[in-house]
Amino acid sequence: MTVQPAPAPRAAEDTGVFPLPLAAAVHRTFPEGPARIDDAFSARHFADLTTLYGVEHHPEVAARGTGNTFAVMAAALLADLSAGPVDAELVVVAHTTPDLDCRLAAVTALSVLVPGDPQVLTVADCGTAAPFVALELAGRYVRRHGYRSAAVFVLDQATLPYETGRDLAGDAGVALLFSADGAAGQLAVRRASGVGPDDVPGLAPALLDGLGCDPDVPLVLGPGLDADSGPAGHTGRRLRAPAGLPASATLTELVAEARRAPHEDRLALLDHDPETGELSACLLRRDI
Repeated sequence: MTVQPAPAPRAAEDTGVFPLPLAAAVHRTFPEGPARIDDAFSARHFADLTTLYGVEHHPEVAARGTGNTFAVMAAALLADLSAGPVDAELVVVAHTTPDLDCRLAAVTALSVLVPGDPQVLTVADCGTAAPFVALELAGRYVRRHGYRSAAVFVLDQATLPYETGRDLAGDAGVALLFSADGAAGQLAVRRASGVGPDDVPGLAPALLDGLGCDPDVPLVLGPGLDADSGPAGHTGRRLRAPAGLPASATLTELVAEARRAPHEDRLALLDHDPETGELSACLLRRDI
């Protein structure tokens, strides 16, 4: 019997390239929604939750407003992705803040709405790195299982009756669909951990360079960065992601800029979370 050596890791994995091409990308902001959290169960739930963790409770927020659950937002984004049923063997949902209603779950809803019994996962507690962790995780599952389609949802929720430590501007989300026959481009993601604010200008160029990002590529800066704290040596246009969307801001601006500038072959984004020390970079290539 001839024993074959294990294949060497592919260069695509080393550079963070997602194993499937991008097929579609959408983003949406949501007006006031139909979900209320001022019922007796929710009142007890939020009171217990805030007491246990020493978080300031704001019951007046629940009393005066309604919101959109992640399940509602995910369903709307799913419909935006395609005119017909979306085929995805893997579905990953990422968020930074908790959901509006603990009795519902976006992944449960999507497991029903997406045909074919997809594998569904949630990424949370990663700060503003949540979308990048979700893309990395989805890429690993696609490679491991040989999936030919995957969808990643990144969601933000602002109607929460307690202090979150985050600047929250509203309900919004981004959805990315990847498939073997996708023709909208190719995404690559890289991250670095334990990065302080003063380390960003020096470390960011190497992170972007590892993605194959030239210094003159248009760059979306996340809300945690300003023009001075961006990568040293970058000469391309710099765009600011909207504030108040800790999970979806950078991808929202990336998708929007891709539509505004269809002539650009490459677009990059960079985000830093000073709380978690995560520095994340992404490159969209449309010249594949």
